[in-house]
Amino acid sequence: MRKTIILIGIILFISCKTENNKPEKLTSEIPQVNDQFQNFIDQFPEIKLPIKIKGCEDDFQPLTELKNEISSPFEKEPYYVFGKISTNGNYVATITLGAADCFLPILTTYKLNGERIDSKTIAIGGCGQEPCFECEELMEIDKEFNIYTANNLKYSDCDEDYEEIEGTEKKETIYKSGKLTRKGIIELTNELKK
Repeated sequence: MRKTIILIGIILFISCKTENNKPEKLTSEIPQVNDQFQNFIDQFPEIKLPIKIKGCEDDFQPLTELKNEISSPFEKEPYYVFGKISTNGNYVATITLGAADCFLPILTTYKLNGERIDSKTIAIGGCGQEPCFECEELMEIDKEFNIYTANNLKYSDCDEDYEEIEGTEKKETIYKSGKLTRKGIIELTNELKK
């Protein structure tokens, strides 16, 4: 009798232990775009790749500023709307413009629930109005999501009247290259010169 009770106790102990070791049910739901994030994204018109922006030359008029009441959970800066691009992964990508001497494009990626993945200014910056100096700010994203941004500089020595001195012209390109990954990460090199 005693052996039977011990045997029943062992069986119950093992069955309880086995019950507790059952694997938990995993869910692999893709987060859906929520209404607030959808309202934010709806501010951006769809634009197709390739994209080329010349921040000092392109006419961006009329410019629409992001609506703060819609955008504040996702973007706090007072940027201007440029557009959203179709992506190579399960995320959303927008381009906004920051105002400086030239317009600077900002690429931002979000998960489908509105959580920010990455954001980078895709520009070199430093353009402005100076005598004997020319500057072209350029940003490109091609169909394969490769990114190139450059500042093409041309400058010369000036005389006392701020006129170029012939024969002193120099050209230089400061650039970065990179890509937009399938996970929404924006990869860019450090500044390079040529």
